[in-house]
Amino acid sequence: MTNVTHNSAVVHSLGKAQRAMLRAIEWYQVQRTGALSPCRFFPSCSEYTHEAITQYGPWHGLWLGLRRVSRCRPFGPSGYDPIPEASSCCDHNAPQKG
Repeated sequence: MTNVTHNSAVVHSLGKAQRAMLRAIEWYQVQRTGALSPCRFFPSCSEYTHEAITQYGPWHGLWLGLRRVSRCRPFGPSGYDPIPEASSCCDHNAPQKG
């Protein structure tokens, strides 16, 4: 497993599925280097999904990425659309109180 750091703190370890998803996104991004982005949002859909998978893990991050891609449609919204902030109820990496 590989540890991911975020703001100088270890967020979580990367599993095989998560590493594979991130490598696939990175491969896609390398293939598109120099091409105009078809994405209506900033960050691009691939950057958004990469960040979501890194922050939330493979399955929740993938779900957020797919939800984002589904919003990319003609005459749909556009502009700045960051990944949602981790809330205390949904942050699986936060220390448990008790």
